[in-house]
Amino acid sequence: MNSTTSTPVHVYMQTNIKQGNEQDKMTVEAPGQIYVKQNYTYVTFTEKLEGLGDVKTVLKVAADEVTVMRKGPIEMRQVFQYGTVTEGAYDTPYGKLKTEAKTDHIEVKWQEEAAAHERKRHTIDFGYDLHLAGSSAGRYDVMISIEEETEEP
Repeated sequence: MNSTTSTPVHVYMQTNIKQGNEQDKMTVEAPGQIYVKQNYTYVTFTEKLEGLGDVKTVLKVAADEVTVMRKGPIEMRQVFQYGTVTEGAYDTPYGKLKTEAKTDHIEVKWQEEAAAHERKRHTIDFGYDLHLAGSSAGRYDVMISIEEETEEP
């Protein structure tokens, strides 16, 4: 991965949510960019949220930490750090809420090499228990697949 320029990617993100006996799944597929800056890898893409509009999402990734930042009709900043409870904020059209995430799983895999004409694939998986404004908001397991676009000869 070149550290001075961004590379076009395709991002697929699936979030499995468990709240009590209920389970839900959210998926996002979007084109984006990946680049390295100051020992972090950044992945940027735009989520298209039905009824709300576009939310620009930035993932700031280290080996044992993922920061999710969203800007738009929904604004959020949350650090997910293995073995730690981290505070964040979730700002919606209905108000701002304090968040707490207890992260118990992070796995980041960067594919350094790919065969000729194959795309590099990267994965980021993390899981956490979320509290919103002091109340349990459930268990979240996030799986992100990032596929670099192939360079045309």
